[in-house]
Amino acid sequence: MSRTILVVDDEPDILLAARLMLEAAGWVVMEAGTGEEALKLAEAEKTDVEAVFLDLRMPGLDGWGVLRELRAKGISHLPVIVLSAYFDPLAVEQSVELGAEGYVSKPFRSVDLTRVVEAVLGPVSAANRTIGRSEDIL
Repeated sequence: MSRTILVVDDEPDILLAARLMLEAAGWVVMEAGTGEEALKLAEAEKTDVEAVFLDLRMPGLDGWGVLRELRAKGISHLPVIVLSAYFDPLAVEQSVELGAEGYVSKPFRSVDLTRVVEAVLGPVSAANRTIGRSEDIL
């Protein structure tokens, strides 16, 4: 069974790096470049998407707005892990208050992503893992 994660970031390089790292760890990855796109994917794929990595600072609907909308639409079962280039204790606190279950600072390594997603969802099956440069730093 494939396990799917939605990665949301307005920076294509971040999306690519996160996808490569998570796929090397055995996850199926969907990508969204905007908050609006993320909401559409989460709603359309809510039975398949198991977690969301969500950038906070994006143009248009930002990460906090996405998190609020997910919760308001009753998609509270979907774990959200915040990605941010700014480690700000107030941002972490606000994210947790809105229902985020984890926080990863950029730049990140493969181990940073896999550690937090496995803490939230449990490990992906070893049969799904691929060999790759999973320790590359972004």
